[in-house]
Amino acid sequence: MKKSYIILIIIILAAAGGWFYNQNLNQPEMTEYVTVQRTELIESLRASGVVKPHKTIEISSTIAENVKTINFEEGDHVKKENLLLKFDNDIAQAEYEQALAQVKSAEASLEQTEAQIQESKAQIDLAETKLENATELNDESIKEEIAQAELEIQNAVSELERRQYLYENDAIEKIKVEQQQHTVNVLESRKKVLEQRLVELEKTRNNRVKEAEEELKRAEVAYQAAQKQYQVAEGNLNSAKAALNRALVNLNKYDIKAPIDGVILKKMVDEGEYVQPGRTLFEIGTEELQIEISPDEKELNLLSIGKKGYVSPEAFPNSRYEVEIFEIAPSIDSDRGTIDVYLKPTEENETLIPNMSVSVEIISEREEDVLLVPRNYVLEDSNGKYLYLYNSGTAQRQSIEVDKNYNGQVIVTEGVKEGDIVLDPNNITDGQTVVIEE
Repeated sequence: MKKSYIILIIIILAAAGGWFYNQNLNQPEMTEYVTVQRTELIESLRASGVVKPHKTIEISSTIAENVKTINFEEGDHVKKENLLLKFDNDIAQAEYEQALAQVKSAEASLEQTEAQIQESKAQIDLAETKLENATELNDESIKEEIAQAELEIQNAVSELERRQYLYENDAIEKIKVEQQQHTVNVLESRKKVLEQRLVELEKTRNNRVKEAEEELKRAEVAYQAAQKQYQVAEGNLNSAKAALNRALVNLNKYDIKAPIDGVILKKMVDEGEYVQPGRTLFEIGTEELQIEISPDEKELNLLSIGKKGYVSPEAFPNSRYEVEIFEIAPSIDSDRGTIDVYLKPTEENETLIPNMSVSVEIISEREEDVLLVPRNYVLEDSNGKYLYLYNSGTAQRQSIEVDKNYNGQVIVTEGVKEGDIVLDPNNITDGQTVVIEE
């Protein structure tokens, strides 16, 4: 009896197991799916970069000398023409002061020769005036008096001859002849006086002309000599100025000034140190920064001048600043297969500093309100591309139009809408009953 009971239990268990097996065998399999949603598509390039000054300048020594003072340290901000470093310049300063004194002496000499030229010009003008006055000394009045005297003598002689004739013919007394002879003698004496005055006047005029000519000649010689002295003095001044300029240029070598506004990146000398020509003293970078990246050349199609992106310092990953591409290298680095790209911040920040490592994301393309489905959910046959939509428990074939691929997904432009359920096409046919996990 007991044995029959055991057999009955076994039969019941076997029947129950068969029922459960058949139930599981007929249960449809769950199908994977995605729900179509509108999203923003951002295509970007990611790279590691380094922050650098937009421009870096190395300042080197051109002289061999001891460093006297240093006014700035690494990290200090400087303005153009700020005195960074000063060398011992006692000898150069003395040479400059000596050259300056020579210039002043040459200037004084030039001024003196200028005064001599002016004085010589004045002497020439005076001598020319004297010569003109001497030449124009008037003797016309004396000549007129002499001519008048000659005429009077002629008349007196004629009267004397007439009286002599009358006397010889007993027409007049002898006294009349003697009186007329006296008149002739007086007139002749007066003429001689006038002639003597004319001779003396001509002699005076000749002496004055000769004296004025000699004075003019001396003045002209003095003027020419002053001009030559001026040329020599002018040459000496030019030479002195050139020497002063050389001394100043040399003296300026002892003062090292900032060539630009910027930041001291490196200071490579100390006070009291003796340096040789060519020794680098400072490295200065502009306060304007740039980010340098070297993406693979295959990503060149994602890059262009003006494209924007974001940079995040590795030391401050939560900080994010907008940047913009302003330069792309004209050639590829053939050894590395990369291309150098330069970006600049488009907003102010206090986090980025030179030589900082950063992560860069460059936005290549941005599209809003796009519909994406996994690439492996899209099939294709002779009729075109299609996929399967879930429609009240069945799979429904749906023809679609697509744009392009993006990170394993496809942009669908026609055939689906937001909220549609797209089925995994593996082992799916049109109209097949499907079960999804809702």
